[in-house]
Amino acid sequence: MKKENILTITWILLVILTILEYTFAEISLPAKIAFGGIMTASFIKYIGVAFQFLELKHAHGFWKFIAVTIVVLFVVIMTVIYL
Repeated sequence: MKKENILTITWILLVILTILEYTFAEISLPAKIAFGGIMTASFIKYIGVAFQFLELKHAHGFWKFIAVTIVVLFVVIMTVIYL
């Protein structure tokens, strides 16, 4: 696939995930389900942006590890605080 096609698909996925996050926040769901959905979508969006648009996929393995570790720690800390 061409790079432009992959970037377009990633961008469309980011828009869909943003709409999904909005939907989770606005509809009447139990708080734990809404929180889980929003955090999952946020995790996927972060990874998509970091690896696709910031070109982290071409970086050294250390930077990939750090990027994923940061988002995992963020999700864990937010889960402990919120739940």
